[in-house]
Amino acid sequence: MTPSLNPRKRHQDNCRHVRAQMSDYLDGDLDAATASTVERHARWCPNCRRMLDNLSRTIGGLRALRDAPALSTETDARSDVVERR
Repeated sequence: MTPSLNPRKRHQDNCRHVRAQMSDYLDGDLDAATASTVERHARWCPNCRRMLDNLSRTIGGLRALRDAPALSTETDARSDVVERR
């Protein structure tokens, strides 16, 4: 694929490439050079920075849910009955 001479198209292509790597970046699965490319692009591209921040918060929230103690439905049902009395 030949790089586009149109700056807007080239930027969109860069964004698309970086966005495809964001999950791997947050998981620490990229080599140093590729991770640096993602970081550099996100530093100056507000849309990709926002997407990276949102993805990071989403992953953090999901990890917190995964690590939270599970509530049993039986315990929840009993506490509802006690509260109604």
